[in-house]
Amino acid sequence: MQYARAMLIAAAPPAVLRLAQRVESQEQGVVLFRLHRVFDVHAGPMHRHDDLQLAVVSEDNHIVKVRVLSALVGGKMQDAARIRQIEDQYEHPKPGDVFHRPFDPAFLDEYTYQVVDARTYRFSSGVRDAGHGDGTFQLDDGGNVVSYVYTPNVMPQYATSGTVTDERTQVLPNLWQLTREVWTFHGHYAIFGGGATATITYDSFERYADLISAEAALDKATPKT
Repeated sequence: MQYARAMLIAAAPPAVLRLAQRVESQEQGVVLFRLHRVFDVHAGPMHRHDDLQLAVVSEDNHIVKVRVLSALVGGKMQDAARIRQIEDQYEHPKPGDVFHRPFDPAFLDEYTYQVVDARTYRFSSGVRDAGHGDGTFQLDDGGNVVSYVYTPNVMPQYATSGTVTDERTQVLPNLWQLTREVWTFHGHYAIFGGGATATITYDSFERYADLISAEAALDKATPKT
């Protein structure tokens, strides 16, 4: 199995292998940041608006601990049980809930690649779940991955089409992170056509020497007004 995996990874273009190593080196360390997710959906007479604020601790770009700062779902503030459920969903996502980035060293064997031009790569995956898709990623003049756009291989319930656009930025010295996501979907609910948009922003990044320090700061975080 390890040999087969190595052969598949080696099939990725050498430039993609170098990019993956660069991305991995740019995302090291313990970080505390804010996540703000605004979700709107409409179909005929039905409308829903969610507004969620989280404080998040990550280590090497993997979520370790989450605290809900504010949770408005369908116009209603959520109770303690629902808040714990939201935190658990982010700390322990289900397969397919998190996109497998095509420039992540862990997932290179799940994609095929095509060089479009000096700054653009096209990727495609035959893995049929919401955590994979087909799209492109773009580089800046310095060779850093700054954005990626894709269509998930499996759409959310009621959606028949859609795209996800992600932006990646240098947020601190020697640290690059995802800073903005926009999910746009179209579909049907019963007899009604409709659509949904989720805009997720990530900001207020801070480095910490260890997880204990970061989680102590997490406990003191308050929602933005």
